[in-house]
Amino acid sequence: MRKNNPKRNMRLVILESAATAGILAVPIMTPFYLSIGLNQEQIAMSQMAFTVVVMLLNLPLGWVADRFSRKWTNVIGDLLVAIALLLYSTAQTFWFTVLCESICGIGCALSQGVDSTLLKHFAEKEDKSGKLFKDKYGKMTSCNQIASLVVMLLGGPIGAISFRLAIAISAIPHILGAIAGMLIVDDSDKLKAESSPLKDIASLVRRNIGNRKLRLRIAAFAVAREVTHGIIWVFTPLMLAVGVPLAVVSMGWVINSIAAYLGTKVARRFVKKLPAWVLFIVPIALVGTASLIMFLDLNMITICLYALFGLAQGWSATTMMPLVKEEVCAAEQSSVESLARVFAQLLYIGAVWAINRTADIDTRYALLATILIFVPLAIPIACKLRKE
Repeated sequence: MRKNNPKRNMRLVILESAATAGILAVPIMTPFYLSIGLNQEQIAMSQMAFTVVVMLLNLPLGWVADRFSRKWTNVIGDLLVAIALLLYSTAQTFWFTVLCESICGIGCALSQGVDSTLLKHFAEKEDKSGKLFKDKYGKMTSCNQIASLVVMLLGGPIGAISFRLAIAISAIPHILGAIAGMLIVDDSDKLKAESSPLKDIASLVRRNIGNRKLRLRIAAFAVAREVTHGIIWVFTPLMLAVGVPLAVVSMGWVINSIAAYLGTKVARRFVKKLPAWVLFIVPIALVGTASLIMFLDLNMITICLYALFGLAQGWSATTMMPLVKEEVCAAEQSSVESLARVFAQLLYIGAVWAINRTADIDTRYALLATILIFVPLAIPIACKLRKE
């Protein structure tokens, strides 16, 4: 049996997370869908299939990870996503894309939250204070942003050669992530069975939702995570509306990824110093300010403020989940992270519909909808966090 070296294991966790952080084919997926005959409604429905599968399976598969093996659920999840991408590269019909998205959703539900749980376990073997975990978690989110940026830059040129080739190659990083996951020596605490799986999961949910402090932090995580998420499908129309040429629209996405990376770097400097309410309010203020200015006067200059969405995304990714994990016992880390993600996904489903529905009326209204949805949710959460 390999020696359990926490530092080595942390490096492997970060490597696995970075390898699976992005999909190389993302920049060319919409042209690919159109090339096989899908319309915009069918594209949206395929993405809904993915979200619903992940939302329904997040909690039970998070419990499976905590109960049996976080390492192997992570590995199996990465391999399932790789298989889904390889299948995707052969897709010809709408229903086949739904099948691929569903398989991908199962894989993501298996692996989501496991990397941060393992990282917290190994970090606390070196430092019980939690400071090392916050530092390493911040490093992991930074590496994830860099990896996403690299694959995004590669996706366009490879997709120009062949859409299907880009999708198939997207499976390679996930296979590498699975290999890195296999090398991890997992000795983290396992969740003990008390009754049947369904009763255990129900008991876990009641127990953790009953924790007022944890409940508040889950709400903060959901709002801070989704404030930049619902509007991403409107980013390209916003750029086109101000006259950005279609040929260089992809550079806007690259710049946003760079801003997200910078957000993780800045957050890592402050995550151990600022109180929870300040960590939460920063992304809300960034998005709210940028949205208001762009709504009032959208032009080639103000569209650059969308970079603040990237900064907010990187900041939230670095700061919010550690706040949740501080309030969770070691054996339930993956399950509770999955629970937090379920709440975020429920918020996303409502927000993405409302934001994109208003965009059908006027693209700028998506910015106003973002403010009207998230600022009223954020204010009471920030006030309650400040009272802690």
